[in-house]
Amino acid sequence: MVIELTKSETHVTEATSFILELLRKRNVKQNLEVFSEIILIARVLHQRFRETDGIKVKKDSSIELAKKEILKTVEKDKYYDLLKRFIKDYRQFREKNLH
Repeated sequence: MVIELTKSETHVTEATSFILELLRKRNVKQNLEVFSEIILIARVLHQRFRETDGIKVKKDSSIELAKKEILKTVEKDKYYDLLKRFIKDYRQFREKNLH
């Protein structure tokens, strides 16, 4: 039986496969904690892709809570300003190369 994946599901699968391959190449121990993190990433991506595709998505409270906690931590990180600059530069790079 072949299961047809939506565009969002296909993109999440590709991203997850990429991450798993990187972990394998770096010999990262793949345990329950690592897979839990990957599941969280996949759920966030799936929600984001569906929203981008114009599909109304019910907010998952566990994802929203995790994102809020991550943002609190990131804002305190010593690399926060570097990360903000990277995102700004990346946006400008994309805009310049798309036009």
